[in-house]
Amino acid sequence: MSNLMRAVRAVLWSFIGLGGRRADADQRTAQVGILPLIGVALVLVLLLIAGLMALAHYAAGA
Repeated sequence: MSNLMRAVRAVLWSFIGLGGRRADADQRTAQVGILPLIGVALVLVLLLIAGLMALAHYAAGA
């Protein structure tokens, strides 16, 4: 599995709070590195915010 996919998987698991044991989370962080995880997390948060704003705009009918 590529490093990008590992980072995305680790970030998504942490978003929903199902990261598993602490040792597993530490192992994922060690495999990927902290900077790629932070970058992926920022991108996913921005996508989530943009999606929620689009949904609100659609729901408002504007």
